[in-house]
Amino acid sequence: MTSLCHCVRRSKALKVAFLSTAFLTLTATSALAAVSIDTITGWDGATFISSFGVPNSATFGQTITVAAGAAPLTSFSFEIGYCNANVAIRGSVYAWDGIKATGSSLFTSDVQTVTSGAAFNLVTFNTGSVSLPAGNYVLFASTSQDQAGAASSGCRWGTRGDTPYPGGQFVFMNNEAQPAQWTLYAWMSFPVDSAFRVDGLGTAPVPTSSEWALLTLAGLMGLFGLGAIRRRRSAVSP
Repeated sequence: MTSLCHCVRRSKALKVAFLSTAFLTLTATSALAAVSIDTITGWDGATFISSFGVPNSATFGQTITVAAGAAPLTSFSFEIGYCNANVAIRGSVYAWDGIKATGSSLFTSDVQTVTSGAAFNLVTFNTGSVSLPAGNYVLFASTSQDQAGAASSGCRWGTRGDTPYPGGQFVFMNNEAQPAQWTLYAWMSFPVDSAFRVDGLGTAPVPTSSEWALLTLAGLMGLFGLGAIRRRRSAVSP
């Protein structure tokens, strides 16, 4: 009975040590996890470029720079609103050669509808987990694939009046219902950033002193737990 009791205590101590280490390690890892690009924070909620959508200015977006070792892209969002009519759009990701999209689509969303009305809508395209090697890319929304029978939309595209994001800029194309033009012709641009957000693509930074302390604490908790197990084990009579 005594042996069984000590065995149970050792098991509980091991579980506590493991869970403590796992929890603190996960907490420390989350502190180093991917971060978002976000120019919506600080946006005045009113600055815009128009007119996005059907029929002419069908494609608006933002170029970005991805660093080596970046986390996967999980979503991107734009502020779109004040549409004259409901408009069907799709979000896409392509590599960017400096003047135009290049290659094939790395992601294209299902159709989303931006409703008409006097307000901006945060339109989010969930990409799942798209790994992007280091380089330049364009994230955009377009009505090119879904213009058949659609009413003129004339939406506003939320933009910053400045360029808080140093890795790219707002770009657009008046390509109407011709998505093939994305990779054939140079896009146009203005020296501002879209009001946009990117989830993922961050890289793990060098840990700060507080993050190193958290990682060290996780290791020490594990060691203390294992030490407690050894002390209990040595105290058991043969």
